[in-house]
Amino acid sequence: MSSSATPLNYSAEYGVPEGLPFVEIEDLINASELNLDTEFKRTQLNTTSGAVREYTFNITQALAAPDGFTKPMILVNGQSPGPLIEANTGDTLRVHVHNHMSSTSTTIHWHGIDQVNSTWMDGVVGVSQCGIPPGQSFTYEFTVGKQRGTFWWHAHLSVQYTDGIYGPLVIHDHEETVPHYDDEKIVFLGDVYHTYGSVLLASYLKPASSWAPTMSGVEPLADNLLMNGQNVYDCSIESSTYPPQADQPYTAHCNGGKLYTTQVEPGQTIRLRLINSSSFFSFWLSVDNHNISIVELDGVEIEPIPSRGVYINIGQRVSLLVHANQTAGNYYMRATIPKTCYLPYAPYTSSGLEAADYAVRGILSYTGTAVDAAPIGVAGNTSNPYGVENNANRGDVWEGCDDMPFDKPVPMRPEPAVDVSEANAHYIEYMFRQSQDVNRIFVNKTAYTPLMNNATLWKATEQTFSQASQNSYNSWNFDLNQQVLLLPDGGRGAQIVINSRDVMEHPWHLHGHSFQIVGWGPGYFGHAENVTTWNLDRPMRRDTVTVPAFTHVVLRFTADNPGMWALHCHVAWHMEGGMFVSLAERPDALVKLIDDMDPATRSLSQSFCEHGKPRDA
Repeated sequence: MSSSATPLNYSAEYGVPEGLPFVEIEDLINASELNLDTEFKRTQLNTTSGAVREYTFNITQALAAPDGFTKPMILVNGQSPGPLIEANTGDTLRVHVHNHMSSTSTTIHWHGIDQVNSTWMDGVVGVSQCGIPPGQSFTYEFTVGKQRGTFWWHAHLSVQYTDGIYGPLVIHDHEETVPHYDDEKIVFLGDVYHTYGSVLLASYLKPASSWAPTMSGVEPLADNLLMNGQNVYDCSIESSTYPPQADQPYTAHCNGGKLYTTQVEPGQTIRLRLINSSSFFSFWLSVDNHNISIVELDGVEIEPIPSRGVYINIGQRVSLLVHANQTAGNYYMRATIPKTCYLPYAPYTSSGLEAADYAVRGILSYTGTAVDAAPIGVAGNTSNPYGVENNANRGDVWEGCDDMPFDKPVPMRPEPAVDVSEANAHYIEYMFRQSQDVNRIFVNKTAYTPLMNNATLWKATEQTFSQASQNSYNSWNFDLNQQVLLLPDGGRGAQIVINSRDVMEHPWHLHGHSFQIVGWGPGYFGHAENVTTWNLDRPMRRDTVTVPAFTHVVLRFTADNPGMWALHCHVAWHMEGGMFVSLAERPDALVKLIDDMDPATRSLSQSFCEHGKPRDA
């Protein structure tokens, strides 16, 4: 099918033109890029200096049916998931991004990459840049330094990645400490909405949404779940977000879809690089009849942890090893939503998710087995998967809605907790509050609002630093709703305490750093009746952490990377609803860094901020 009428009359208001081409599932999913070459780190290694690896991204809109139900999508090179980016430690990445969308700006964020001395390449609209306007291009260029492991890239403007603009980024290291494996694969776990993301966001931000007309601030539930960008859908079920059309049968846009399937050689060990690219859901992943060994979390190699499965929240990455030592056949890989984390407080449900039992399955097929043969395994027992003792005072026992106990993983390259500078210490708390008939998310009693036609990075260079404002919730002369916190003490430790006053767990992601998780516990940090558990000797390092309901976590990192860095919840709806702050790190060094940046790159990036400004009559 070459083109089709766009499902629903979205109109130009939502940036979806009519007459979009249709992309078949075989073209949408580039399966070859989801199976990695284990020899890359050896054959592509530049031993004298890092190599420059160049990629081109062509961003377009199209119709596709990732789960068999046709919807508008944002694609990169006609794909979703988008192109694989691979590099070795120390390499430089150069990615030319061409925005071919007719009326929508975009950016690309490199999730988990520290962007040392390149904060303007972080790709966060309103923070490190303005959006790349329609018909224009921008080249992201940065060095990956000493990082290694599993990362990903995605749009960081509105909720665009909800509609398919994301892909894998893998950094290899010839000195990696992961045990031997024979094969490696990317496995994205995500959700899909049959309605375009901007339509849902507009409704979500209103006093009442189309899916919850009597309530405000209720997140839309996805219509389905995806594994590596695909799944099946029962076309007889009415979509939760896609209203029936009076002029055509409901099934006119549905063909049923198919499951993700991948092959393994009997006797081999496979590394699965899991990436949660969803907009709202965390997952519990297991492989029928197979135990796993967890070896990497968010780009940090860890001492192997044997388990029956693993929890992964939005934005997180987990590498696990699976030994293909069972009877030859087909086995389900099951990614299940922990329903107790999301549904008890929701006044509605998703018919598509209910029909799928809130899970997505893929097939691990032993070579020589017919792909269409019925799977022979059984789902494993996932209770107490990490073998931890129940201790109510710790607040870290796995109950299905949070990361594994924070002191369970041990980095292969452990580092003691950094010493904290008082000037670099901040406390943040978040909760949902009613404001002008809308239930919004407030961080430190303020709902974040991004700058219009500007970025805090550029505005920062115009500010005057005041020591008196260094530890306020609104540092450095920004408007209150910009939520800019200052980290002025260079080379010293920074400490961020995140306090939850909400009934739901939230995945918090920090740009520009991996952080140490040095403390955690129930309730509000510092209250006498509550207890904080500390791990200062060998704390785990991550860039995305799950903060369970009504708990706190204490994060530390060294303030050695001048920049303007986002810290936000990675639930797409919450981030756009205001669950977002920025960290202005080392303002003195940051101003000099910007002064020394490539003039052409700075000029081009700042010129994007002029797009959309009202013109004088």
